[in-house]
Amino acid sequence: MPPIKKVTLLGADSKLGPAILQALLSANFTVTILKRQSSKSSDDYPGHTTVKRLPDDLPLETLTPALQGQHALVASIKGSQVAIQQRLAQACVQAGVSRFIPADFGSCDSSSPLTQELVPLYKRKTELREYLQHLATQHPSFSWTSLVCGHFFDWSLEFIHLWPHERRADILDDGGTRFSISTLSRIAEATARILLKPGETGNRMLYVQSFCVTQREIIGAYEAVMGKGWEVRRFESGRFRDEQKAKADGGEVEAVEELVWYLGTVDADWRSREGFAMELLGLEDEDLREAVEGVVRRL
Repeated sequence: MPPIKKVTLLGADSKLGPAILQALLSANFTVTILKRQSSKSSDDYPGHTTVKRLPDDLPLETLTPALQGQHALVASIKGSQVAIQQRLAQACVQAGVSRFIPADFGSCDSSSPLTQELVPLYKRKTELREYLQHLATQHPSFSWTSLVCGHFFDWSLEFIHLWPHERRADILDDGGTRFSISTLSRIAEATARILLKPGETGNRMLYVQSFCVTQREIIGAYEAVMGKGWEVRRFESGRFRDEQKAKADGGEVEAVEELVWYLGTVDADWRSREGFAMELLGLEDEDLREAVEGVVRRL
């Protein structure tokens, strides 16, 4: 596969987008940013980037010419936007883009049977990957890579049941289960590394992490950095799962998020996964305390 040099990013203003943009620029890719016409965010981005604005519904007839001459497309949008991502992939095929990285970043392994049982929404991510593989089979010049990274370590801390300002946290059982978790910069770095190794990373799900830790270890790191103890509330994992599943089945959106927290804690040790890609991408675990120090500085 020829080297990837020109990369288009959709979602530069998302929670993950700025970190991905910085990683792409640091890796010396030439970056083009796609934005919806109605976006009110500034077009002033770091580095030498080109901005292209498209109609809000991102129709295929405008996506395809916008991607002409590009080597890769990275989508940093809501992972639930499957139809849009299918259209992005179609545009890649028509424009001759060789690699598509969908918005599969997230807390859970969407291919896990447990994940699909508890949060059926994740079946749509699997359906998207199956669609991408179908395109790759039909069009050998096209390929895809999905990146699974675990919970975001340094964004929306309340989502992972950490409240540093109040020095309190929730744990499941004894808080001793190990799970993979990633900083935004690690996810972005891995994204760039994938594009630097297109031959080894095509048509695969890859797993990365900043570290594989326990809830107790994370709380201990915060206590050490902040110099004060934390209040810890404990939930029995099985009961928590069953209660939240019943609420989710009844239509409560917050319960779905709680199930994602549960899954990203009890079923997210990527080290045993076939696609665990730390060595392949030349990545090493980060230091937990240094990562916590970075979060605390920004509080």
